[in-house]
Amino acid sequence: HATLKPYLLRRVKEDVAKDIPAKEETLIDVELTQIQKQYYRAIFEHNHSFLSMGTSRNTAPKLMNIQMELRKCCNHPFLLDGVETRELESYHRELYESGAFEGKSADEVQDELNVHGYIQTSGKMVLLDKLLPKLRKEGHKVLIFSQMVKMLDLLSEYMDIRGFRHETLTGKVKGNDRQKAIDRFNTEKDSFAFLLSTRAGGVGINLTAADICIIFDSDWNPQNDVQAQARCHRIGQTKDVRIYRLITSRTFEQEMFDRASKKLGLEQAVLGTFGAEDDDGKPTAKEMEQLLKKGAYALFDDDDER
Repeated sequence: HATLKPYLLRRVKEDVAKDIPAKEETLIDVELTQIQKQYYRAIFEHNHSFLSMGTSRNTAPKLMNIQMELRKCCNHPFLLDGVETRELESYHRELYESGAFEGKSADEVQDELNVHGYIQTSGKMVLLDKLLPKLRKEGHKVLIFSQMVKMLDLLSEYMDIRGFRHETLTGKVKGNDRQKAIDRFNTEKDSFAFLLSTRAGGVGINLTAADICIIFDSDWNPQNDVQAQARCHRIGQTKDVRIYRLITSRTFEQEMFDRASKKLGLEQAVLGTFGAEDDDGKPTAKEMEQLLKKGAYALFDDDDER
């Protein structure tokens, strides 16, 4: 701290504007569904015969970058190449043979397939499907961040299925359309959700109409997630902001988040942007040790749980 002091002037928003409401983050552990477990294991074990079953080798999930494929699988199995067609056809055949489609219209059949395909195949989507209707009923507006644009496309499909009005912002959205979407979200009452890719749009986007922020999947760089949260937790916000971070337990994603937490802990220890402080405004020696050893989120856990 003494070495950095002459070179570093850091102004944080808590110092500038004392009236910004509190920000509270909740980590939510999500379990994999049965389908996700099958694909996760097949990718992890390089099981080409399972991955290319019912499809050609060219359209099966690629195994060049195992980490990326595992992350996709944790989010939604349909992010993997060829899985959406394969699973929906399989489920359609199963229902047709069991006679479940008798007396149902084409729209009802499609609804059944959509609910199974987009929601019930992913643990995170099952959780969102329970959380979002509750938040909407309570009158909240929601930001949902993901690293993957394809995941945002799936979320957009889900929003259409459930009839939630939403906006989307990715790197593909042009500047004029981007500003119109932001204005609609901030001013129109029935605009409920805003889907954003974590790195798109820059720091200056103001989405203070939202007071709930859902991090669908974490970034390797924890500062990107902090910046994402700042889109709604900024000067002008009048409500308490709640952050929900979805983490698939006992998977590669959990390990990745633990490492990102250590990076954030290092930043908080070195630059002193740390919350749990004693009277003189500095972390205690024990808290500092925890920060450096286990990361920013370690202090939220009770000792007996770890």
